[in-house]
Parts: sequence; C-alpha cells; structure tokens
Amino acid sequence: MKKSKTIKPKIIKYKTIIFGAGVTGLFTADALLANENNSVLILEKKPFIGGLSTSFKYKGFTIDCGPHKLFSQLPGVMDKFKEINGENNLVVNKKNSLYFLGKKFQFPIKPLELIKNISPQTVSAGIQIPLSFAKSLFVYNLLGKNDDTFEDYLVKGFGRKAYNILFRDYAWKVWADPSDLSKDIADIRIPVPNIGKLLASFGKKEQAKVNASQFYYPKNGMINFIENLAGKIGQKGGKILTDQKIISVDKKGNKYIIKTENEIYQSEQLISTIPVDVLINLYKQSNEELKQIAGKLRYNDLSLIYLFFNKEKIIDENWIFFPELKYSFNRLSEQKTFSNSTVPEGKTVLCVEITNPKINVLQKEQIINLAINDLIYLGIIKSPNEIYDKCYFKLKNIYPIYDLSYKQNLNHLLDYLDNEGIITLGRFGLFNYNNIDHCLDMSEKCVKWIISKESIFQWKLIRNTFSEYRIVD
Repeated sequence: MKKSKTIKPKIIKYKTIIFGAGVTGLFTADALLANENNSVLILEKKPFIGGLSTSFKYKGFTIDCGPHKLFSQLPGVMDKFKEINGENNLVVNKKNSLYFLGKKFQFPIKPLELIKNISPQTVSAGIQIPLSFAKSLFVYNLLGKNDDTFEDYLVKGFGRKAYNILFRDYAWKVWADPSDLSKDIADIRIPVPNIGKLLASFGKKEQAKVNASQFYYPKNGMINFIENLAGKIGQKGGKILTDQKIISVDKKGNKYIIKTENEIYQSEQLISTIPVDVLINLYKQSNEELKQIAGKLRYNDLSLIYLFFNKEKIIDENWIFFPELKYSFNRLSEQKTFSNSTVPEGKTVLCVEITNPKINVLQKEQIINLAINDLIYLGIIKSPNEIYDKCYFKLKNIYPIYDLSYKQNLNHLLDYLDNEGIITLGRFGLFNYNNIDHCLDMSEKCVKWIISKESIFQWKLIRNTFSEYRIVD
C-alpha cells in the first residue's frame, strides 16, 4: 500500500509585508512603491482600513472615529496631503476651546478673553497663580528639585495652582497618576509647557507654532482621504488584505514566515505598525523575558459616544477640551463643523470622547448616561429628549501611557527587533504619541533609509528624531 504524499502548504511570496493598514502602513506602502520595484502586501486584522484615521457610515452620516485634521508644520507634508486628496480638501478655519473654572476660553488663550471671563473663580485663581508660580521658581530653580515627572515638569512651568486647574485632572483622565508619568508626555502633548511660552503665544508668530488656524479636511470625511491613498497603492501594484488574523511570525534565514488563519506568507522585509507588544508575542523567536517587558507597556481605552440631534448645530467649535476631572469626557467635537457634506441637512452629531479608565470600566449605558448628564449640567443640551439616536464604540489600547519606565522597556524591545531586522513604525509600532502628519514623515524617512541601504545605527538615529514631534492643536 502506497503512503499518501504530504502536501506542503503553498507559501505566497512578497518582497515586503506590512502589518497594519492604518495611515502609517498605507503611507509606507505608498512610499515604497513610488521609490523602488517592490511587491508590497499589507495585512490588516480589521474589516476596514485607516485605523483610527477613518470614517464610518451610519444612517446617512459619515462620521470620523474622533476628530481629525490634515495639518502639519513639517516641510512638504501639506503638499502631500493635497496631492492625495486633490480638490476634495476643504480649508477649515479652526476654532477650539478649553473649558475650566466654569468658563470657556479659546486656545491659545487671548488676553481679552481673560478680562471677559472674570468671575469669583477666575479672580481667585488669578490672584493665587502668580504666588504659586513664584514658589515653584524657588523650589525648582533655586533648590534644584527634579522635574522628571509630568507633574513636576508642569508645576515648575506654571506653579501648583495653574497646574491643578489645567493639567492635573487631564492627566488622570487621559493617562494615569501624573506623579508616575514621564515628563515626555507633557513635552509632546502640551504645546505651551510654561507661563513664559504661554505669554509669548499671545503674539501671532508664536501662536502659529502651537495652533493651527486653518487645516485641510476631506470633503466626504477622512474615509475619503484613506480610500484615495489606498487607490494610489493599488495603482502601483500594492495589495491590501483586511480581516487577516496573524497567528505567528517566524524567521528562517533572512526570510520572514507569516502565518495567518488562511495563508502562509514569506517576505524579505517585514515592517510592523501594530502594537509593539503584540508583535513581540507573535514573533516565535521572542523569549519570556521579552514578553514580560512587552507586558509592561500600558494603554488606556477610548470610549466614543455619538449623539444625534435634529438641529443645525450644538457647539460653535470644532472641538472643546474639558481638563477638569468632574466632567466625564475630555473632548467634544461636532462632525458638521469639519464638513457639511458628511451630515444630512437639518441634523448634526456630537462626538463625546472618554478615556478616563475609572469610567471606561463601567457598563455602556452607564458611560453614555454620565456623558449626557454632564452635557445637561454644562448647558450644552437641555434634555436627553433632544437626542434622537445614539451610537457607542469602545476602542481598546489607544492612548500609550508614558510611565516612568516606559522608555527603558520600549528601547529594550526596539533594540531586539532591530537585531532581528524587523522595522516598527507608527503610533503603535513605536508606542509613540503622534498625529497623521508625523506618520507620513516617519514613513517617508524610513523608506529613504531602506533605499539607501545604510546601517541599522543610522536607522536608530533617524528613529530618535521621531521623539521630537510635537502635537499642534
């Protein structure tokens, strides 16, 4: 009796495989295909592309996953955005605000607004802030107290009173205990890190460095931009596959073997934009020590609540920040203020963002009711009866938490992956707090390095510059 032959599974070969079809993965594929003869495959686990930077359709609305804008101060990036989206880019005059001490302030704060918003609370704060700042100058500059934490860095820059009003609660809502956070997150996320720069921001020249007065926005939502970018990739021969669950990643010689639920792929080059801790656990060569270190990288989830109204508008701004802990949400935005084309006539939708981990563990209805009650308390809406429909998503592991050991743990993982020849990029691949323009910039710099065939040491130097990105609201 003849033995039946074992059929070897077919291995599908590509020169480059990219994990993740968020903006970083898409930008990287586009740059690779534009610069060299390269067969590129993107594997995406979700049923859609664009990651956080996309839109979804809902009962006649096209709604972004939280507010997005196309803006950059990096050379050439705005031109690239225009190239991708063409005539579909709207130019939006941006308006955003901060709400604290019972008052709403435009950002950057304007001197006339400080006068207009005088109240017992603001007067009391106005008296205490200079005294508190003088004390911080003495403690940090003369006594030499260390400012390595988020809390110390901003207390040094603003004084304890202003820090408590503007930053303490916000850190708890978005990340964690501010005394356990690295000052890196303040340096990246807070555009004016001290009173001196805040006062300087009153001038037009300095305002431009911290505030985007205008930005591009795709007429039909961010999905418009994402689909155009994906179309460019397809025209150049690149391939994007969604609903791809990666089971394992192995290395055989100088080739990478990627096993999904349905296929086995081989590539000469592997670029990952998925969370670096997830990659470490998928990679067969990783040991337990590496997996334990990867497990120390922490994130907060994001709850997105969409409330629908038969009204022309709810707020005057594109978005409003709420730094105080007494409010459940940290930001509100209104899709219609970005593009009328994304919302049916006579209707609007308000996006409510909640990152507070103490709230995000609650049941869906509890979270929604907390948000609605806060909207009523603030006078933004009068009654829950105004809302004719609701939509809720919880997105897992969205906000990286820069605790005091994050950099040491991250560098250990990146050094290991460098030695394995695996490139990691993007917000999740580099545990990096960045915007769409930063994703484009790092993708193009990475591709230039790949084409140049320079050393891994050169790549480390390039990657280190990514920590210099700053968020411009």
